[in-house]
Amino acid sequence: MQVNKSIFRENDIRGIYPEQLNENTISIIGKAIAQKCRSQGICSISVGRDGRLSGESLLNSFCNSLVSAGLDVTNVGLVTSPMLYFEAKKNTSKSGIVITGSHNPKNHNGLKMVINDKPMSGLEVLKIIEDLDDDSYEKGTLKHKDIKEDYLNEVEASISIQGSKRYKVVIDSGNGVAGHVAPDLFKRIGCEVIELFSDVDGNFPNHHPDPSKLENVQDLIKSVKENNADLGLAFDGDGDRVGLITNLGENVFPDKYMMMLSESILSDSNGSIVYDVKCSNHLEKIIRNSSGIPIMAPTGHFHIKKTIKENNSLLGGEMSGHIFFNDKWYGFDDGPYSGARIIEALSKNTNYETISEIISSYPQSFSTPELNIDVTDENKFNIVESFISENNLDGEKITLDGLRVNFENGWGLLRASQTSPKLVLRFEGDTIKDMEKIQADFIAELSRISPDIDINLT
Repeated sequence: MQVNKSIFRENDIRGIYPEQLNENTISIIGKAIAQKCRSQGICSISVGRDGRLSGESLLNSFCNSLVSAGLDVTNVGLVTSPMLYFEAKKNTSKSGIVITGSHNPKNHNGLKMVINDKPMSGLEVLKIIEDLDDDSYEKGTLKHKDIKEDYLNEVEASISIQGSKRYKVVIDSGNGVAGHVAPDLFKRIGCEVIELFSDVDGNFPNHHPDPSKLENVQDLIKSVKENNADLGLAFDGDGDRVGLITNLGENVFPDKYMMMLSESILSDSNGSIVYDVKCSNHLEKIIRNSSGIPIMAPTGHFHIKKTIKENNSLLGGEMSGHIFFNDKWYGFDDGPYSGARIIEALSKNTNYETISEIISSYPQSFSTPELNIDVTDENKFNIVESFISENNLDGEKITLDGLRVNFENGWGLLRASQTSPKLVLRFEGDTIKDMEKIQADFIAELSRISPDIDINLT
């Protein structure tokens, strides 16, 4: 069976609709997933979709494929990825698939997969496709289910806001599927909610639903300031990531608010906290100072979930804004739930009144956002491998995911994106000068080792 192999990624499946991923392709993928399920004795599965324009058609084809391959399918319809993960935790098979393009451009779509309570890699699906059986099976069944109320009820029961203050929060769903659930969630936990772009619209008419990019949170920053809000929260296209704006309109990198969440969780429980290779050295120090065990992992929700499960960690997070709570929640990444836990942590902090004061209390360093260099899916990993083997950088070298080099005054990272044809870089220094020096050294080495690359950082 012919499929475009480039859509099968380490973490998930993603491609351009309809050139790379379409109704025929997803039907083949459905047969492969059904074969995986049958091999594990799984006969039922839950499926849903985000707000992408291609989502409904792809979901219908996917359901038909799974049913024809013998599975009993529960179609939960329009959901965030976390709502689908929640449903997978609750159903008998512990399995679920969400059709989502996440934060990628509007003509992209894909699949995130959990089978038997474990994340399934896109690369594993490709291997199965290459060896699909051609047996026929008795058709399964198809039913529809609305899970929104079950999800909201359990989130509300999990969150405990301390004190009598009613927090004013601006939420920006970016016309992604988080708008289907986030406004109701924050009202349920007692917040005064100001909504931005809650209508689910796969054209994303206001701004792209990717809170990791500063240009996408400008409306949120403006609204927080105008409304004198306590904080602002932004969600990505499928609702599994969260961005944070303080009461002063400051954009907070996820490794910074991970410091606050780590302190809050470790004040109640002992255990480990997982973070990805793009996070600040200061996060590790905060975790240790709070009597926790820091564990660095490769970037990607697949790796973070796997590491959390292996270590029974309390919390996991990565610089993209995926946060995974495993203390009194289920260990999957959930943007709106993470936003609620940020408010809970703020309410528990007796030393500071505002989130800006909490964030300002942590060690100051200077860091770049995630920087990207456009390459190709075909050469990105080779470039990184060459950089690892040929660089002359002098520091502690970590090769969990690309190359991270720790120096006395900061660190630098070069890795290949798992989801797009890009190199990913990030740099941090104790001073701006340190940060700029580390970045310049990395770029000089990359230019020397791979002179054909157009190094135009975006």
